[in-house]
Amino acid sequence: MKLLGLNHLDIVVDDLKKSIEFYRKFGLSIEGTVDDGKTVFLFNEDKENPVRVELHEKKPGQVTGIDHIAFTVDDPVTSTNEIKFLGGVDFLFEPNENQQSGRTISNCYDPDGVQIQMAKQTSGGTFKNWE
Repeated sequence: MKLLGLNHLDIVVDDLKKSIEFYRKFGLSIEGTVDDGKTVFLFNEDKENPVRVELHEKKPGQVTGIDHIAFTVDDPVTSTNEIKFLGGVDFLFEPNENQQSGRTISNCYDPDGVQIQMAKQTSGGTFKNWE
């Protein structure tokens, strides 16, 4: 398995609108939303050197900060199977396509509890416009 890049960072935030305005100052634009607008995907609109950040409002019991790190892989199913073969990693679910984002994903936790996601864009998704 080969990691092809960093797909996105998911950050839990206190104030979604305030965080969106902050990240816009770094050149990120809203790509779309899911979860009734409580999760927003930001993108630098550069397909050659993409930068993506996912922001979502803090839910009761959550702390702010990194929720998960998503790596781009060529094939999430094959990558998941390769890691399972090596042993010692339990996945939260089998690879499946998230209909909202259009990414096929597979998630696990690292030894310190950080959620790691392997992802590949497999469809356009059903993002909704933020504005």
